[in-house]
Amino acid sequence: MRFQHHVTQTFRRIVRHYPFLRKLSLTTTILTIVWFYIVYSGERSTFESHIKACHWDKWEEWPHDATPHHLLFVADPQLVDPHTYPGRPWPLSSLTEKYTDLYMTRNFRLANEQLNPDSIVFLGDLFDGGREWTPKRARMLKSWQRDQLVKLAILREGEREGQKTASPEFVPGENGRWAKYGDTQWQSEYDRFGRIFFAKEQLYPKVERNLVPTWLMAEDPVSVANGAPSPGWHEYAIDGRHREIKTSLPGNHDLGFGSGVQSAVRDRFQSHFGETNTVYVLGNHTFVSLDVPSLSSFDESSQEEMTVERQNKYSNVWKPTNDFLDGVNTSAAKVVSRHLNQYYPGAHPGVKTWHGVTATQEESLRGKRDVTASTTQSPKLPVVLLSHVPLFRKPDTDCGKLREKGKAITVARGYQYQNVLTPTLSNLITKKVSKAGDIEHIFSGDDHDYCELTHRFNVGRWNEEENKEQVVLKTIREITVKSFSWAMGVRRPGFQLVSLWNPVDSTGKTVGTPLPTIQSHLCLLPDQLGLFINYAMLLGWTLLLLAVRAIVLGLRKPVETDDDADDDFTSKLALPRYQARSSSKTPMNGHANGYASPNKDQSTGATGRQRASSTSIQSSGNSNQNLSVQRTYNARTRSVSPNVTASSALNMGESFNPAPAGPLIDRAGYFPQLRWQDPNDSDEESHVGDDDKDEKCKRRTRTPGRARRAFKKFVASLLIVAVPAGLFYGVMIKNF
Repeated sequence: MRFQHHVTQTFRRIVRHYPFLRKLSLTTTILTIVWFYIVYSGERSTFESHIKACHWDKWEEWPHDATPHHLLFVADPQLVDPHTYPGRPWPLSSLTEKYTDLYMTRNFRLANEQLNPDSIVFLGDLFDGGREWTPKRARMLKSWQRDQLVKLAILREGEREGQKTASPEFVPGENGRWAKYGDTQWQSEYDRFGRIFFAKEQLYPKVERNLVPTWLMAEDPVSVANGAPSPGWHEYAIDGRHREIKTSLPGNHDLGFGSGVQSAVRDRFQSHFGETNTVYVLGNHTFVSLDVPSLSSFDESSQEEMTVERQNKYSNVWKPTNDFLDGVNTSAAKVVSRHLNQYYPGAHPGVKTWHGVTATQEESLRGKRDVTASTTQSPKLPVVLLSHVPLFRKPDTDCGKLREKGKAITVARGYQYQNVLTPTLSNLITKKVSKAGDIEHIFSGDDHDYCELTHRFNVGRWNEEENKEQVVLKTIREITVKSFSWAMGVRRPGFQLVSLWNPVDSTGKTVGTPLPTIQSHLCLLPDQLGLFINYAMLLGWTLLLLAVRAIVLGLRKPVETDDDADDDFTSKLALPRYQARSSSKTPMNGHANGYASPNKDQSTGATGRQRASSTSIQSSGNSNQNLSVQRTYNARTRSVSPNVTASSALNMGESFNPAPAGPLIDRAGYFPQLRWQDPNDSDEESHVGDDDKDEKCKRRTRTPGRARRAFKKFVASLLIVAVPAGLFYGVMIKNF
């Protein structure tokens, strides 16, 4: 009991010190706590739990001593822009852009923080409307600039710059619908992409990366002898782990598709993200990244027949990728040799070109000597093919149980898109890429949903025993990666985790393990739309509960507040008014305090207004009679000095009350009362002395009705819940 009493008193003291706590109730307190929990769960713990559930240790099946290379695939971020939802009004369009960026920023940062991948590869469609934004036109060279390029053999004499590409002018798509958006829009989206995926705090969260001196380089002795200020200088490098990022694979939303690809758009993409056709090595695997949107202009599913004339018309679009495929075996051999030399120095010396002077014209016609013919077979690693558009498959091919919508990828095409490549192009790609090594896996994007299936292609394989290429049936697994954005038609976005472990010898052959060298896992992200639905449902329940509470309180009888109780308590403690003592029990002059109401009839006690146009004075010599002055209705009172005598008061025409008779003690502190206000007197003349200005400002307070009282209760309780919950939500989305 003592503890309960102590708690009660402490609570009362706190409430008196903080009056706003009186507005709290059990309902509003519980609702506020529920909002805090739901917001924290939806903006913090849900995202962290989804990422932690994808940790490598929970699905990898390598030997305990394995050191795999961890790779993360991101597909179709497609930054929301005016092209995404053209009919969506403001501010809904701006909120969509804001929350999609926030969603990808938060998940990408958590993935790097929790999973710590070694490499990150993007599978195209970085922007949504990148192909529609008009690129800048190159400025013409000045005469002196052109002369310098001619001297450097970059331009020929009389040749105008740009003639080598022979690319036509940019033509806005969709009948010029997006012509007003220029290169400024594209640059702003590029900056947004950099803030989400390239920023230091995104790639290396909670990691300090600083410039540190790596080694000291001695200055040239000649420079020191000639008065160099310092005898040496430092080489600096960024400490910490390095994470490799590949963003050069384009999508149809970045360039267009097939015949819709324009050279100016592709050149702009390459200038910012790199070559669209590349070969590189990650985790002892050769990755071949292809610009299939451009290559599809060679063979695409269209109503027009693919004739030779049509192929020649778009040769500037598909030829760069086709040339890359023709030489992919040479490019891959160089990259693999350079990679293996890091582990086995000198095992694969660089390819040298023979130089010499020919003596006869016949020898000069033979061209350069092939020095690679006598060398050993180039080293090869398992190949991973990257394509934005999935390879061909028959309609209604099952994509597996992890697909969110439907059963298969629809085989169709439309404006600037095609869901799958043609059979001819798919066979062409796999056959040429197989020259760089055995294709172990294919990763693609574009569909926004997950799809996993197995292809069978006739590919070429080099037979070392017979020293020739043979055609074999190859089974290749392809995974179409989910979109990373929640605004691309899927409720559960995701990314693909790939673990690579391929111990090799100096020739690139796998040693020490009969297991597959690639393992992958789909990592699903939170349902952002579901979180918004949860917030909306909680908001509806909150409004309903607060409305019911307000109605119940409005129907009740108003309860006396603490302020009213304090006022009543104060009035009870007030001292009574002073009344002068008298020897007789009868009040002086028969009136209270020795004074009578000037407007009362002394005989009958009746009240009433005595209207007169002039004043009349009645007085008696020795008797204590009141000096009454009758004034007009609009007359105002005047202040009278206490020393004014009766005669002077009569001459001045003012009312005068003589001092009461009796002992001096009865007159101590005497001050004549100039205006009598009797609460029982309804005569309007008694209220003339009040301050007119204050009376005009005062309004009679009416007791609010039940509906008004319920509405006030509802608004007050809603603010009590909404303000702290809204502030907490702002902190959660700001400091992620």
